[in-house]
Amino acid sequence: MPQSRILQRAVLGIFALIVFSALAFPVQRDNASNAAIRDRVSAAEMTPEERGLWNLQHKSYGMALPLNKKLLENLVKVWEPEWKAKIDPNDPDSIRKVAFERYGFSEATWDNQSAPLQFVASQTGMWTQTCMLCHGGRVPITGESKIGMPNTELDMQTLYDDATNLTKMKGPIQLTFGMTRGRTNAFIFSLELLRRRNEDMSPRKEPLPMGDYADFDLDAPPWWYLKKKTALYVDAGVKGDFTRAIMQFTMGEPSGEKIRSWEPDFKDILAYLKSIEAPKYPLPIDQKLAAEGQQVFNKTCSVCHGADGQYPNKVIPLDVVGTDPLRLTKLTKEFRDYYKQTWFGKGGEHGYEYPTGYVAPPLIGVWASAPYFHNGSVPTVYGVLTAEARPKYFRRIGAAKEYDAKNLGLKFETLNAPAPKDAPGEARRRVVDTTLPGLSNQGHPFGFKLSEKEKRQVIEYLKTL
Repeated sequence: MPQSRILQRAVLGIFALIVFSALAFPVQRDNASNAAIRDRVSAAEMTPEERGLWNLQHKSYGMALPLNKKLLENLVKVWEPEWKAKIDPNDPDSIRKVAFERYGFSEATWDNQSAPLQFVASQTGMWTQTCMLCHGGRVPITGESKIGMPNTELDMQTLYDDATNLTKMKGPIQLTFGMTRGRTNAFIFSLELLRRRNEDMSPRKEPLPMGDYADFDLDAPPWWYLKKKTALYVDAGVKGDFTRAIMQFTMGEPSGEKIRSWEPDFKDILAYLKSIEAPKYPLPIDQKLAAEGQQVFNKTCSVCHGADGQYPNKVIPLDVVGTDPLRLTKLTKEFRDYYKQTWFGKGGEHGYEYPTGYVAPPLIGVWASAPYFHNGSVPTVYGVLTAEARPKYFRRIGAAKEYDAKNLGLKFETLNAPAPKDAPGEARRRVVDTTLPGLSNQGHPFGFKLSEKEKRQVIEYLKTL
C-alpha cells in the first residue's frame, strides 16, 4: 500500500514555520517572563503536581506555533459567509469567541491573556500550542473548560487551511491533521518526528524508513485514566515509566539536548496528570436503576473494565474485540523497534512491546468521554452496547453543552450519505464517515446480548463512575 496519505513531513512545529512566517510574527520564548512568574512561588515550595500544572500553563515545549488574537481576527477574511455571519458587531470579543468555536478551542482556566486553554500566552502576546491542544476541552453538559478532558471539538486542519488560504503559502508537502473534527493523526505525527531523529534525539539529515505505515484518526483519551494504567496507549505498548513516552511531541524542538533537558519537567507533569479527577455527572441519577445496573455491569463488563476501584489493564486480542485494526496494524514494527532503541525507549520503561490487541479502558468518567472507541466512531454508550444504534454517517449537534443524557454521549444526527465532496473542508470534517479507513464502528459485541432493560440499567450505573 503506497503511503499516499502519509505526507506529514512537517508536523505542528514545522507547520508553524511554513504557514505563519509571512505574517511576520516573531517567535519568542519569553523565558524571562516565565522565570519571573515562577519566582513568585519557589519551585521548592510546590508539590510535583503543582509544578507539573505550572509547567503546562506557563511553559512551551517544542517549536512554537505563533498565534495570537490579531491573527485570529485576520483569519476571518477567508471564512465561509455563514461563519462570518456568526460574528456580533456589537461584541468586541465576538471574533475570538467565534474563532474558538470554529477551531475547537476553549477558554483557559487561568489568566492566559485571552489565549485558549490549548495554548500558552507569553508576555509578548504570542500563543504557543501545548499538550492541551488534544487533551484539554469542555466538559459535557456544563461546558466548563478542563485540563485532561479530551478535546472532541478540535479542528486543526481548518486552522491550517485558513492560514494557508490567508497567506497563500503552503508547505512543500500537504499536511493532514485529521479527517474528522475532534480527532487527530497523533501517532503519525510522532512517527514522522521520530524518523527524523537519531537515537540521542539529535536531528537526522535523512528520515529513516518506517515500513508500510498509514494514517488513522484517533480520539484523545482522558488524562484522568492515567492513575489507573500500567501500560500507555490503546495498544498498551509502553509499560513502566511513562515520562519519556509523553514527551514524544516535544520533537518539534530542533535541539535533542534541549528535549532531553525537559525530562524533569515532564516527571512533574506526569505527577499532575495522575492527580486529575474525572468530572462528576451533573444531572440527577436514578440510584435504584444504577444499583441494578451495577449488578449487570459486574457480571458482563467488569472482567475487562474492572470494578470496585480495581482495574485489570486487560488487553483484548484484535480478533476478539473486533474494533478498527489500523491503529494496531499500521503503526509498524519498524517504528516500534526504533522507538525501543532511542532515548524514549530507555527511560525506565519495560520496553515497547508488539501489541496484539487493544486495552479495555477504565470507565471512570466515561459519561464525559464520548465519542467512543479509540477512533471516536460511536457517539453514545448505548451505541457501544447496541449495534443498530451505531450510525454509519453522523454529525454532532451543537457542542459541549448539547448532550444525550438518555443514551450517554453526543447529540448527533444520522445522515444517509457522507459529506458532499464540494462542501467546505470545515463542514466535511464535521461528518463522521465510518466507512473510511481507520474509522470503522464495528466490534465490541459484548453488550449486544443484554436486554433493553439491562442496557438502561448499565447506562445509569455508568453515570455514577
